[in-house]
Amino acid sequence: MILQIKNTALVGILFLFITACQKEELVSPTKDWRENTHSNLVERNYEKVFDQTRVNRIDIVLTESEFSDMQANFGALASSNDTQTNPEYFSCDFFFNGIQWYDVGVRYKGNISSFESFKTGNGKLPFKLDFDEFEDTNTDIEDQRFFGFGQLSLHPNFNDNSQLREKLALDLYRDFGVPASMTSFYEVYVDKGNGTPVYFGLYTLVEDFTPDLLERQFLTNSGNSYEAQNGGSKFYQDQFELSDFIPKTNQTTTLNEDIQELFDVVNSSLRTTDPEQWKQSLESVFDVEGFLKYLAVNNSIQNWDTYGNKRGNYYLYHDPADGLLKWVVRAANEAFKSEGNEAPVSLSMLEVTTDWPLINYLIRIPEYESSYKGYLSSFSKTIFTATKMDKLYNKYQQFVTPSSTNESSNYSHIDGGISALESEFVALKAHTYQRLSEIEAYLD
Repeated sequence: MILQIKNTALVGILFLFITACQKEELVSPTKDWRENTHSNLVERNYEKVFDQTRVNRIDIVLTESEFSDMQANFGALASSNDTQTNPEYFSCDFFFNGIQWYDVGVRYKGNISSFESFKTGNGKLPFKLDFDEFEDTNTDIEDQRFFGFGQLSLHPNFNDNSQLREKLALDLYRDFGVPASMTSFYEVYVDKGNGTPVYFGLYTLVEDFTPDLLERQFLTNSGNSYEAQNGGSKFYQDQFELSDFIPKTNQTTTLNEDIQELFDVVNSSLRTTDPEQWKQSLESVFDVEGFLKYLAVNNSIQNWDTYGNKRGNYYLYHDPADGLLKWVVRAANEAFKSEGNEAPVSLSMLEVTTDWPLINYLIRIPEYESSYKGYLSSFSKTIFTATKMDKLYNKYQQFVTPSSTNESSNYSHIDGGISALESEFVALKAHTYQRLSEIEAYLD
């Protein structure tokens, strides 16, 4: 009898334990949370997040009120073309490969292009994702990551009928050793709160300029880093403002002595009175060879929306390994175009005025010109070759065509439908052949 009572009690205890565990699992607010997918205790999984073998899919789920408020917030900024104020973050459920991430911060990215799209009713807008933006209000998601990544951006391939300019350009920069973001293609679906996912189109996922990028690129992230903006970004004496270099990964610092030092060296009278001393001073604070390498890629593929034409659109990192400020590419969605809002900088760059001293001064020094030409030759013979580029165009055409075909007119930047997409690939190949011919002629 005693044995029976003990057995009955034991069964009861086991039943309560199992029931409690099942209940805990049922009500767990983060049931999909796994260390290798959600925590900040693992290495960044570049192969998973920036998969180069396929187009992945992500789903962003908002409530009706969240989506409405998100539209209203962005609309207010667009109405005044306010590019200085970041849109607000809103909480969403984020899904990838059947796995959920919780209370992920999502917002639009405000710029003139996205404002134009919004005003014309085109919903394919750029997104910024922050996976632990709301950790203060939801302690269950403290230090939440997406396979090791805290922040990512989704770019809508604005003004690009091929949908691949940004990805292809950033890949080419990196392949030649120029610091630039990782990229991959994603189909993006958004549930506006009614339970029905809306296809927002094919996006390029871009690695944000964060300590993660710096560590991958430079094996360190402890140096000062800056986003260059406005007139100061030109390093031109009459427009320079130190405040135009915005601290990024070191946002608590107010010290920009390294930027000031570079400006002082660039504009020193030693450039004309003692060129050798000027060169030594410049090379002691600035990665000149890295910058010339960047120019070789930039001018080969023709990216007009950057230094020499456009204020800003680059980063600088003060690498503690050698003490040099190093150039990091920021934007590349206007690459592979022989014309744009501005004419692309020529291969010789001799037309670039003193308003852009980092080009105007450097290219007129024979040693730097020779080094630049060497990088042009190397890039065109090892990376930017007709054979390699044809393979890339054919590969990516297979990637983007199905996803582009499924885009609706309200969520697309392809001007002319699928026929325009096909024509753009033909034009990109022709552009490559033309550039290779022009590079060869310039170097002869």
